[in-house]
Amino acid sequence: MERKKIVVVGSSNIDMVARVHHLPKPGETVGNARFLQAFGGKGANQAVAAARLGGAVDFVTSLGNDMFAEVLTEHFKKNGISTDYIRLSVENPTGTALIYVSDSAENCIAVSPGANAELTPDYLENFKKVFDNASVVVMQAEIPYETIVRVAEYAHQKGVRVLFNPAPACHIDDALFKIIDILVVNETEAEFVSGLNMTGCGIPLMAQTLLDKGVKAVVVTLGGRGAYLATSEDSGLVAAYEVSAVDTTGAGDTFCGALAVACSAEKLSKDHLEFACAAAALSVTKEGAQPSIPMRDEVLAFMENNH
Repeated sequence: MERKKIVVVGSSNIDMVARVHHLPKPGETVGNARFLQAFGGKGANQAVAAARLGGAVDFVTSLGNDMFAEVLTEHFKKNGISTDYIRLSVENPTGTALIYVSDSAENCIAVSPGANAELTPDYLENFKKVFDNASVVVMQAEIPYETIVRVAEYAHQKGVRVLFNPAPACHIDDALFKIIDILVVNETEAEFVSGLNMTGCGIPLMAQTLLDKGVKAVVVTLGGRGAYLATSEDSGLVAAYEVSAVDTTGAGDTFCGALAVACSAEKLSKDHLEFACAAAALSVTKEGAQPSIPMRDEVLAFMENNH
């Protein structure tokens, strides 16, 4: 397989994970937690996923004035990711995510952006060259919205496909909708960006509403039910692979990274979603966001054995 160049612009975090019997309610202390520290951040997760799953990845991110900056940079290099466009903060620490994961594999997350907030539009001038010969740029919403817009505009001008995953859910203005090639949302994010209620209108109508805003392809991830694809030419559900979930943290990011690799040179299809669903399914069978991301050969073997 020819390795397509994928540019990921996004966040890097250190994940502090507590495995608990159940997610704490407001005011409740849950004891006997098991602690895990791992590399995370939606941008970093998607960059690592894309690299492990077959992409040639350049990662644009901002790291803090702490020991984690060097550790993360080496980690990215070990995963085959180009680190030429990493920004180092003078004032802020590396972003941090505090994560609870229950025995039923549910999670809740609080994120302190730290250095990620410094990935501003002005910094784009320092990494415009990264778009040369790129197939797709991948972004999430843990960096300033103004940066997302500027990067999308520049990528669009250069003929680079834009894959945007508005997570955490954020407002998308009309101009940005029109230059997004692939919008990847879960059900909560779909409701937020469309302004519709899933219960009232259903997934097909919600996806069509987003297409009507100018997006070329909409992918709604549905967890254990799979993912729904909507384009002007095709629509429908791709079923999930059945696995025993241990930790769903990072599954959506693994899906996005896989999707970027699968469709980097082709028109988006259900076959691409199947690959992404398989990668996400494997990721939930292990703990941690990045530690759980599978390699390409693992995904292909898994798909073959579960055909």
